[in-house]
Amino acid sequence: MKAHFVPTAFCAILLVSAGCRSAAPAPAPPPPDARRPQLPTEHELAAERQERIRSGEVVVEPPPTFESERPATSSAAASAPIIAPGSIRSDVLVVNDQVLTSAEILYPLRRRIAEARAEQTRDGLFKQVHEWVRKLTQQELGALLVYAEAREPLTDQQLTALESAVQREVDARIAREFGGSEARFVRHLERFGLTLDQYRQVVQRQIVVQSYTREMLMPRVAIRRDELLAEYREHLDDYTTPETRELLMIEAPFAAFLPEGQPWKNASRGAQLRARLQARRHIRAAHEALRSRPFREVAAEYSKGLHAEEGGSWGQIGAPLLPPFEELTARIFEYREGQYSEPVELESGWYIVACGKIQRAVVPSFMEIQDKIRENLMEQRFNELANDYVLRLARRASISNLADFVETTTRRGADPYWPDGEPIAE
Repeated sequence: MKAHFVPTAFCAILLVSAGCRSAAPAPAPPPPDARRPQLPTEHELAAERQERIRSGEVVVEPPPTFESERPATSSAAASAPIIAPGSIRSDVLVVNDQVLTSAEILYPLRRRIAEARAEQTRDGLFKQVHEWVRKLTQQELGALLVYAEAREPLTDQQLTALESAVQREVDARIAREFGGSEARFVRHLERFGLTLDQYRQVVQRQIVVQSYTREMLMPRVAIRRDELLAEYREHLDDYTTPETRELLMIEAPFAAFLPEGQPWKNASRGAQLRARLQARRHIRAAHEALRSRPFREVAAEYSKGLHAEEGGSWGQIGAPLLPPFEELTARIFEYREGQYSEPVELESGWYIVACGKIQRAVVPSFMEIQDKIRENLMEQRFNELANDYVLRLARRASISNLADFVETTTRRGADPYWPDGEPIAE
């Protein structure tokens, strides 16, 4: 489950003031002159204008505002989102005094969205992103409520320890994924609409929610012995260590017999033919040497591959290598330990494979792994209980613009240029 922001209330007081103008009553107009056409009074003209405005015949345009007349605003006031009491932006959800943003939802989905964008149509991508956003939003809303409940009783000492734990998590990720550069991490977060402070708050909430739900729900988890046995029998393959075989190989690629530094694709036809002939002679000499010498010793002398110094050992494998070595390496799963093949020619060169050490499959007894099975089942049950608990809280929450939030967040994530393109028009 993901984390969220430290409880924050967005509120603003919108004050609207209006002035009243008073004017002295106009003097009574003189009696109309019967000899001239009667002109409408100012009051009648104003009434006629209002009627034409209502009918659409006249469009009122505001008077121009000069730069000197514009009210001064600070950059902070211009950039800070203002949410009036009772109103919520479509990219922000407010639950009590806590905030959930579109950026929080899309950030953990970024890799899945990138993969889906490469594989699906635009309509298919929108539907997929919508489903992800809907589910994750429900989980995050419930987690917000859990966080508010769990954080309230924490002491100052516990809060200090929590902040230290958060910093360790952040520092560990910066070191692991960003080469220890905080500046690189900050730029990464900004690309997805987050700040470093917001991310710290996300991690803090995640730690609190996980600890609280574990302390509250784990005592409810109980696993019976018959459930352990059923898990063992149904998923024995998951607990079994499969058989592996050591792949040994003598390699004589054609390109290794060209003049040093010359790529195979740039070599002349004659040079390629000479290299093929030399590779064939070389692999035959290696095969002849295997009649009287150990495979590893011969491989160390004759192999032109990367593993020559290791006696041609590629390590233990549980399945054949990928093409073009699939058929070649599949042979060792039919060999006994120490058996080797005849020279085999592939498109890239000549090869001899051998089966080294065979490690048989290990099928553990129930008694050996019952503790591990119990641990796995308890963790699985706990996660189910935690998800159900969080979703129940989310369903009870009163959120007026949930549909708008999901729609806005979906459109952003499904946009082909997210997160680097222009903002989508709201």
